[in-house]
Amino acid sequence: MKYADVKRAGARTKSLMFATASLVLAVATTGCGSECVDVYDCRSENGPAPAGQEWTCASEKCETRPIQQVPGEDAGTDSESDAGTNPEPDAGTEPDAGTETDAGTETDAGTEYTCETAPYDPVLGTLQLQAGFETAGSAPMPDDVLAVAVTPGPTYAVYAVQGDTSADVYSLGIWPDLTPSSSPLFNVLAPEDRGATSGIFPNRFLVHGAERLLAGYTKSGGAGTVSLYDVVTPGNSSYVNSPGNMSAAAFTSGTTSAFLINSTGLSAINGFGIYALVTSADPMASVKVADFPQTAGGNGFSAVANNGVSVFGFAVPPDYTNVAYAVAPSVVSAALSSNTPFALDAQPQIDVGSDFNAASAFGDGVVVKRGAYDATWQFVTTDVSRYSLSADATPGQVVIGERTPVLSFVDQCTSVTQLTHLGSDLLVGIEDVNGERLVRIRAVP
Repeated sequence: MKYADVKRAGARTKSLMFATASLVLAVATTGCGSECVDVYDCRSENGPAPAGQEWTCASEKCETRPIQQVPGEDAGTDSESDAGTNPEPDAGTEPDAGTETDAGTETDAGTEYTCETAPYDPVLGTLQLQAGFETAGSAPMPDDVLAVAVTPGPTYAVYAVQGDTSADVYSLGIWPDLTPSSSPLFNVLAPEDRGATSGIFPNRFLVHGAERLLAGYTKSGGAGTVSLYDVVTPGNSSYVNSPGNMSAAAFTSGTTSAFLINSTGLSAINGFGIYALVTSADPMASVKVADFPQTAGGNGFSAVANNGVSVFGFAVPPDYTNVAYAVAPSVVSAALSSNTPFALDAQPQIDVGSDFNAASAFGDGVVVKRGAYDATWQFVTTDVSRYSLSADATPGQVVIGERTPVLSFVDQCTSVTQLTHLGSDLLVGIEDVNGERLVRIRAVP
């Protein structure tokens, strides 16, 4: 869940986010000749930066620079040094006592690096695209978009869920020439929940599968519903009980099509896990696909790569850090056909190396938005990274590739609001002073 949504989170989600105050990131360093991939490598290897400075990873080398403070943000929230608790004046913000000669290397207060003075790329803002990837077009995105989904192609129709309390599904048009509709196609909220002024929390997922769109919302007390919009026959749209639904992904194997829902139940089945709403069955069937271990403290994120390898996760107390496991398509298919769930923690775990708060398919792999919650319960993103996934020759096994950074954050002036897939490419929602937009990213051929 995006950090700005603390005000509308349920009790379970609030406890999850507030428990992350003491989270510490640990990221492995890279190989020979490379000191770092991101700033967390530098912090891990060298400890805190000197007062008034912060670590930066430039050309795979650790360097220090003056702290880049976001306008209006208390420097005390920075993980390196809290100006509110430091008894010594900040050399960059207090007058020079005259005992030191100003060498001219410190940033002048009048030209201090802020989000107002930062240089912005018209497409990526202040984000840095990493080697091996390129942008392939962008388009403006409307305000208040909670989630985006794209049809399989070759013509890519784009849909979105908009609205914080009364969520509706809209057509955004055909990529990349988006022309958002002014009238909604479908109300995500079931009739009995419409008009409520509180206690309704639309979730940040929208999934396309088998000519249907799936969205979801939860309510105070843990109840929840997933909503299916039939693109071909809107009159066949429906709502299904699904308490605690957090994320979902579409899965297809042979003639079987299903939405895999990360929740605490579906229809009359209950318990932490992954549930399948089998849309190819007539009538639609509900099946529990995976059980979470007893250590799970909350539901997490889900994605299915283009090659059918699934990624499912959950949150682990006491910090409620998200973890993720990769599952071979044959394992999911067996659970669907036998109506017998598998143990998720028996599958290979992806070594994310930090917390993350979003996931999506990206070709034959998955991307996650890594980072951590700070003392003000905001998620501070460090990077968007990809892990390649492939089904091993051994039945039921998955080979997980090394972490490959796709986008790196040098500051928090540009944010990533969406992660979804467009064919074999990645579609990223980006927001900064230049507005909101969708950006297509692909691997360099």
